[in-house]
Amino acid sequence: MTLDAGRLARMQRAMASHDLEACLFFKPANVRYTTGSSIMTTYCLGNLVRCALVPAEGTPILYEHGGTTHLSSLRAPDVREMHPWEYSDDPRADLRAWAGQIADGLRELGVSSRRLGTDRTAPAPTRALEDRGLSLVDTDTLTLDARAVKTEPELELLRRNGRLAVAMLERFEHAIVPGVREIDLLAELTDELLRGGGEYLITRACVSGPNTNPWNLEATDRVVEDGDLVFVDTDAIGIEGYFADVSRTFLAGDRAPTRAQLDAYRAAYDWLAATRELLGPGPTMREFSERAPRLPERYRAQRYECLAHSAGLEDEGPSIAWPEDPHPNPDRLLEPGMVLCLEVYCGELGGRDGVKLEDQVEITATGCSVQAPYPFSERLLR
Repeated sequence: MTLDAGRLARMQRAMASHDLEACLFFKPANVRYTTGSSIMTTYCLGNLVRCALVPAEGTPILYEHGGTTHLSSLRAPDVREMHPWEYSDDPRADLRAWAGQIADGLRELGVSSRRLGTDRTAPAPTRALEDRGLSLVDTDTLTLDARAVKTEPELELLRRNGRLAVAMLERFEHAIVPGVREIDLLAELTDELLRGGGEYLITRACVSGPNTNPWNLEATDRVVEDGDLVFVDTDAIGIEGYFADVSRTFLAGDRAPTRAQLDAYRAAYDWLAATRELLGPGPTMREFSERAPRLPERYRAQRYECLAHSAGLEDEGPSIAWPEDPHPNPDRLLEPGMVLCLEVYCGELGGRDGVKLEDQVEITATGCSVQAPYPFSERLLR
């Protein structure tokens, strides 16, 4: 089965299991998953200018941003210009016209139910659809069910993007010298992504020295110094929109690492290696969390926000919580075809340095495989 057909089939099966005859998707990843088309993705993250009306049986209708229907028609079988309402002098009238498009589309698709699944609507378009007699239903669990296990064409793309992530990390590591700025390193990462056929970064997670603690900081014009730790999280939307999410930490210059740097790196590396060895099909997400090794006490206060999360057309769910935290998906089984990002941060409260490591891992029938096997720092594993 092709990439587009396989994804649509999974979504439609999930819709049937959730008793929904139709869904209206605005989120770029869901539109792409069900139609194959992606136009102006970063713009569409903040603007409701295109949407996909997806029936539980049959062909979706893609209501496309004006002037780009010819592009989406290369991929999606049914593309129509969407009646816009944002930035309009008469948004109420335009919203009524748009809601009429959706109601007409539902009738054309043979949808009789007034329940319409949706992943993102603002108050005004919600009211416009409700005025048409529609009752909106959240689709977060439905889309999670559909996209949790990847089809084989999806896995091939994720592996391909893993190779792109390796090239990005190699370029990044080669550029680390005292005197380079964090934003220069970010530019190297981005250049390699774009030249390799990828699309964009979702974060600017490229930091050095004291900017590595705490972990959730982004690139600045800080100049890297001899002896600094430098870490990067690729956080890349790559080829065909699939995610490549790998973190590595490096040591800049020729100065020997400090004891605190070595300890943090060793703790992160040991946790990641041991957790990866445990990963495979069968257990629930809660069971896997409870089996995973614990971080040393001194690093727990600033641990990464989850033990693992999924990767697909975005940084997505389902995710696995730390054993002591509330679990969003406690009973969901780990299955072959899932792709998880095992992510760990080790940095002490008030410390200067922190270490971030992460592997993107595909669950197989017998265990798991790493999709972007970039080497770890020998200088920091002494």
